[in-house]
Amino acid sequence: MSRRNRILHSTVALAAAAAVLSSCSEDDADASSPAVAASSTQVAAGSSIPSTSEVALPAGVLPLPSPDANDDIAIDQAGRYRIALSDTLALDIDLPQTAVLFGDGLYVKLDDSFLKLETAGETYGVPDDPCHGPHYLTAPRAGVDPLVRAIANQRPYSATQPRTVEVGGADGRYLELRLPPSYDASKCVDAQLGLPGNSGTNNNMAPGYVGDWWIVDVDGQRTVLQAFCEKCDDPTTNRMTRMVRSVTFTPTS
Repeated sequence: MSRRNRILHSTVALAAAAAVLSSCSEDDADASSPAVAASSTQVAAGSSIPSTSEVALPAGVLPLPSPDANDDIAIDQAGRYRIALSDTLALDIDLPQTAVLFGDGLYVKLDDSFLKLETAGETYGVPDDPCHGPHYLTAPRAGVDPLVRAIANQRPYSATQPRTVEVGGADGRYLELRLPPSYDASKCVDAQLGLPGNSGTNNNMAPGYVGDWWIVDVDGQRTVLQAFCEKCDDPTTNRMTRMVRSVTFTPTS
């Protein structure tokens, strides 16, 4: 069973359940800088994904190290690595030596920052009620724009005007998604709000969350890269942005 099919190790959970942290400044039009104030992260089952170690890798792409006892993958050599997103799609990404992967690459952790990498097919949607029913998702029809519109129209979400971006040759939209710090979530499930995501792996965050979202179309496969962090300083922001810029996508079937 793929490690994306298991509950992620507790170290993925972000600390300070109701913390409101300041956002980072925006970068260029192709990959805005990650910026976040966040609380805890819930992750569960996903689709079965083949290990990239079972597939021949091109020159310059390194196999992921073996996971440790907690199923975490510590990158012990800076380089370019392949992460399987589904049984038909993978991405190659430049990772520094300090990066750690959780859930077979569902999350890449760099210091206090996270980059969530996932396809957004039929099980991916926007919560009908982010406060009281964060796990009941309505999946927009296929395509980038329907998902972007569903996110932008949901309340109490606050999203920037989507703009056109390209990630690894895949066209899509970038937006910054916020959960207003003034929103009273005391009566919500776990005092948090549900975010868009795949059923079973969507995140709950406290008001004050700020995340950077790249939603792209990879040969008909909608894919989401979501960056967030507990403490965003300029060096961390720049490194996360470079990671997103380095991504290329590869069909695996």
